[in-house]
Amino acid sequence: MAIKWGDDMIDKTHIVKNNKIILYITYTILLAFVVFNYEIVLSTLAYIFKLATPLYIALVIAFLLNIPMKKLEALYGKKIKKDGLKRGLAIATTLLFALSFIILFSSFIIPRLIESVTLIISNIFNYSNRLVHMINNTFSKFHINYALNYDTISKSIMNLGITNLLSTDSGSPGLAILFQSFGLFSVFINAITSFIMSIYLLANKETHIRQMKKMITFIFGYKKALNIFDIGIEANHYFNGFVSGQLLECCILMIIMYLGFKLTNMPFPELLAFIIGFTALVPMFGGFVGFGICFILILAVQTDKAILFTICFLIIQQIESNIIYPRVVGNAVGISGLYVLIALVIFGNLWGLLGMLIAVPCMALIYAVTSRTVNISLYRKHIEVTDKTIQMFEDE
Repeated sequence: MAIKWGDDMIDKTHIVKNNKIILYITYTILLAFVVFNYEIVLSTLAYIFKLATPLYIALVIAFLLNIPMKKLEALYGKKIKKDGLKRGLAIATTLLFALSFIILFSSFIIPRLIESVTLIISNIFNYSNRLVHMINNTFSKFHINYALNYDTISKSIMNLGITNLLSTDSGSPGLAILFQSFGLFSVFINAITSFIMSIYLLANKETHIRQMKKMITFIFGYKKALNIFDIGIEANHYFNGFVSGQLLECCILMIIMYLGFKLTNMPFPELLAFIIGFTALVPMFGGFVGFGICFILILAVQTDKAILFTICFLIIQQIESNIIYPRVVGNAVGISGLYVLIALVIFGNLWGLLGMLIAVPCMALIYAVTSRTVNISLYRKHIEVTDKTIQMFEDE
């Protein structure tokens, strides 16, 4: 029996070795195929991921709606004990608030924005001519031997075809043709599908989270799955705190800017407030980028209002950065300004505007995970690091 058992062990060892050899050969063949056909592989993967585009949009919608829904659900939980009824009321109330915001934005803000943009585009040559003359006069006062050429600028504007967006030969709006070129019907279907999927995700989020945890545990095992769940909890904390706070802060900033510009009789107050509020989604210097864009616009439209606009912006910006931002956003991210700038540069170069929007919470997550990993590793090695010394310590 012992000999037989030994023979069985030898056979099993050969089988394991043969399986590993087959696995290595298969891996080598697949790796060679990917390396020599990486363009086809990347295009195929992109196509596969593109098929699930409505799901990605649904995840984003569900994430955003889940922020107010959790607070409403906790509020309803004080009076209602049935989980199903509580969840249904929270979803319905959240959708009602979202719908009210969309109606308000569509009926008031969008028409005013379109009106402002239309007026700017229709007078773009007059504004650009005025701006060129002002810049050239400023250069001459400071004895700078340089002057802008208005003819070159006007030709560049004509080549852009901006004025054709407002009207066509047939008299129909050019913007309608622009929307049709992007497939309005397809966009509408994807939007409806994503919205319905987001409702399903919100209604049964605990079930979906449990299913995802089971799949992660099945693939990575128990110990690795625990680490992944810890990272997921931290990611949810940072993204929830940053996104909810930043969106609310930008809306408040937009409203205050609009009121300030309206009281000071600025041209296009809706457009100016929208530009500054939207660019303020990028932390630290986003609002100043919006200020630069609006300042050039003010110089072109009403030069005499430029100084007043600057004063108004600086006063509101100081109130926002010292009073509103700390209270609304708080310490949800809590990383150094240096890391924020590094994140904005890296993620902005990788994914453009989207990268800049997610840069800060992503950097906060990377910083937290890296810090925890380094601190645990140093503790296990009995190493203590301070700003002045590095020393070993012993267990108590």
